[in-house]
Amino acid sequence: MHALAADPRARSEPGRRGVRPRLPWILPLLVTLFTAAAVSPVHAGAWTLPAGQLWAKASFLYQFTHDFYADTGAILPDGTVVEPGDRRPYDDGGASRQRVIFVDAEYGVTDRLTVGAQIPWKELRFDDRIETTKSWGAGDLKTALRYALLTGRDRLTIRTAVKWPTGRFSVEPGKIPLGENQADLETGLQWGRGLGRPMSWVGAEAGRRFRFRDDENGIDPGDEWFWWTEAGWGLDRRGRTGLKVYYQGARGDSESVNFFAPGTALSRDFDEVGVTAMVDLPWTFLELGWSHVLSSETYPAAPVWSVGISRAVGLR
Repeated sequence: MHALAADPRARSEPGRRGVRPRLPWILPLLVTLFTAAAVSPVHAGAWTLPAGQLWAKASFLYQFTHDFYADTGAILPDGTVVEPGDRRPYDDGGASRQRVIFVDAEYGVTDRLTVGAQIPWKELRFDDRIETTKSWGAGDLKTALRYALLTGRDRLTIRTAVKWPTGRFSVEPGKIPLGENQADLETGLQWGRGLGRPMSWVGAEAGRRFRFRDDENGIDPGDEWFWWTEAGWGLDRRGRTGLKVYYQGARGDSESVNFFAPGTALSRDFDEVGVTAMVDLPWTFLELGWSHVLSSETYPAAPVWSVGISRAVGLR
């Protein structure tokens, strides 16, 4: 899920302010990766990397809003009746701001087998007339393995991923959780087809996410189904520019729980749409994106803007 986080109001209470953020340790690694190699655009989904190729991507995501999707019914001060799932303003003039850097790296072990990892660096902030609450640091690490069953024009790939609870999780006053305090195992089947034109393809994935019990808090979050579909189209025959659109969603079991609101029954069900402009520049592959969660309990009701840069290098 590209959603950055749930409503900070639902997971924190008034308390102390944080300290100044430190420079992420990942930045020196990024500088090395993005100054070392020739450009080679890689599209996500069912495509695995050629043997010996290393690919890295850094994505910056930003969201700011005064509104969120209501988790319960309410009557606002102006008399507006809000039903669960409706968009409504935060109480006390609240505003949510989220800035996240996602760092992805993948390596082609063979032409069929690709391994990868992703870690986010988050800076989360929530302000209202009462207090300012904020957190920053690394989130949960995800490692993945993809194996291609078909490698022709039609691609079919099995993907397995594990999310590790490396992000700080705390429900102390004044702190916003950066991770979910438990591990996930997810597996999915990915399909993709090239359309015979650079930057042009269609793809889809469907899978199951098994979410393990949080032993510290005694919460079993419940499992969930997830899926996405996407399509890209090259705007010029040289493959220098393109446009991608996608939809993704998830539905949890009846007992599915959002860890960012411990002790509640807030599910992580969501539907998200997005569009991305792709540009193959001489020095990097650039992506400019817009996405919006259409519905999700307590999720900030505003678009997420993103900028991504990626490069690939052959190590053999």
